[in-house]
Amino acid sequence: MLLAMIGFGVAGATFAYAKKKRASNGTAAAAATATGVGTAVVGSLVVAASSVLIPAAIVGGIGYWYFKRGDKPKALGAGR
Repeated sequence: MLLAMIGFGVAGATFAYAKKKRASNGTAAAAATATGVGTAVVGSLVVAASSVLIPAAIVGGIGYWYFKRGDKPKALGAGR
């Protein structure tokens, strides 16, 4: 629902901008539709990707930290 409202807002702003530039109603409406739908689609892709990537990044970060902190071999002293 939030993405739809953002898309409507972008569409309205695009329509107003196109009318300010003296575009016809059809051209302004087509531009508004394209930008509004495009914004909603890109937003939904970002939400879908982040719902997968954020948990994967958290698990990967924990695994990296766990294996990085392991015991490191100690250097031998001089003459050994």
